[in-house]
Amino acid sequence: MAAELSKAEIAQQVATAHQFPRSITKASRNINSLATLDEQAAAECIYALPRGGKPIRGPSIRLAEIVAQQWGNNRVAARVIDVDRKEKVIIAEAVFHDLETNAACKITVRRRATDKSGRLLNDDMLAVTGNAACSIARRNAILTGVPKAVWNRAYNAAEGVVKGDVKTLAERRAKAISSFGTWGVKPEQIFAALGVAGEDEITLEHIPTLVGMYGSIKNGEETVESLFTNRSAQAGKAFDKVADPLKDDDAKGGQQAAAAKKDPATPGFGENGQAAGEGAGTKPQQAGPAPSATSRQRGSTAEEASADRIAPNDGTVLRDKGAPDPQDDAQAQWQRVEDARSAGAEAGSKPNGRRAAPSELKGDGREDELDAWLEGFDTARSGASEG
Repeated sequence: MAAELSKAEIAQQVATAHQFPRSITKASRNINSLATLDEQAAAECIYALPRGGKPIRGPSIRLAEIVAQQWGNNRVAARVIDVDRKEKVIIAEAVFHDLETNAACKITVRRRATDKSGRLLNDDMLAVTGNAACSIARRNAILTGVPKAVWNRAYNAAEGVVKGDVKTLAERRAKAISSFGTWGVKPEQIFAALGVAGEDEITLEHIPTLVGMYGSIKNGEETVESLFTNRSAQAGKAFDKVADPLKDDDAKGGQQAAAAKKDPATPGFGENGQAAGEGAGTKPQQAGPAPSATSRQRGSTAEEASADRIAPNDGTVLRDKGAPDPQDDAQAQWQRVEDARSAGAEAGSKPNGRRAAPSELKGDGREDELDAWLEGFDTARSGASEG
């Protein structure tokens, strides 16, 4: 019954379309008129995305809606066909059917369904992302089904309205930057997305791109994170210059650093989540993670006197003359942890060994040794089970 009703409905629409055929000239004129009705309408007809270091622009869903309405004698529908929680994507599908020519097209869009940390979105955000995917699919279907010659002139006219002229450039540029500021986007992020060094390099050609990016966020087709997050870490980031931070106090220290850098198996600064192989200091006698930083005497220069912090490249901690060397304590602590790990492994290798750490490891300040003992026990026990 439902199939018969749908078939009868489409047949009636086709008959009506043949009875009242469209006028291509009138449709094109109306599309152009509505797209350039005012500056706000023109701005909503453009979208922009920064891709590959060069922003791209195109017609938005709002222009596609104008095209579908003024073209007439057509059917368009969009829906979410799958939420793939394993691949973390949403798949939407849109169909455009020209009732007058009986031409139809179907467009499928895949939309990422994860946050910036790679986790699957919650149910509310999945619904929002699904709506955005449907909008993109519907836009693509309409602009594919309707000949480009019909709507391309309107799109170019909308860009011209948004672009303005040299007299309005400064005002439009400042307005665009302040508009993104309401979403927490910094000017440096905008410059990075456009590939310019500063505000003065934003020209008339960049104005439609800025307006299109703003419209993409406003229409729900994109988010602030998708447009700017990947560039925020690099945009406008300044680093303090350190006077020769890799210079060692003697030739021996330089030779040790070079040897540690050549040997990829040498455990150095950066093991367990730090940057390995860069200025690790002296190599310990046994295998295992080295202390996180080494120490040296502070010199008398003003640069060294003001650098009482960990240097960004070699992890060297500067200290006052006469202060205790933290390397000795760090090495001793590391040795105690390794001894506890070995003791745990020995206990775990015994057939009747119990997973009970020595009582002296349960005191305050010995948490690392206790964890190492338990880790060694579990590793040895799992190895014995597999054997």
